[in-house]
Amino acid sequence: MPTKTRGMTSLEIAIIVAIVLIIAVAVGWYLYTTFVASTTGQPRLNVVSAEVKAGTKQLKLVLVNPGPVDVQITTIELGNYTVSAGNRIIPVGANATITVAVPGTWTPGTMIPGRVILSGGQSFPFNALVRP
Repeated sequence: MPTKTRGMTSLEIAIIVAIVLIIAVAVGWYLYTTFVASTTGQPRLNVVSAEVKAGTKQLKLVLVNPGPVDVQITTIELGNYTVSAGNRIIPVGANATITVAVPGTWTPGTMIPGRVILSGGQSFPFNALVRP
C-alpha cells in the first residue's frame, strides 16, 4: 500500500530559515570586519639607531615612520627605566631624532634593550649602544 507523503511542516521550514539566517549573519560580519581592518592602518615605526652617552645619560633615537598613519610616541623604556617622550607626533614618511635623559649607570660598550611605546599601546623594540 503506497504511503502518502506530506510536504515540509512549518517547524522544519522555520529551522531551515534560522540556519540560513545564522550563516548569512556570520558571513556578513566576517566581510564587515575584514573591510574595516583593511581601511584602518596599523602604525609602524623603524628605529634606525639608538645610543646612550654614559657620561650625560642621554638616549638618542633616530626614528622613521614609513606609514600608513602618523604615530604618537608617549614613552620610551630603556633597561628598567621608563621616561616620557612628551607625546611627540611623527608624520607619515618623516624622520625624527628624539633625545631623552635616562637615569641609571651605563657601562660603555654594552647594549641595553629598550622599547618605543606609542599612544595606542604598540611597542617597537630596539637595542641601544652605550658610548663613553
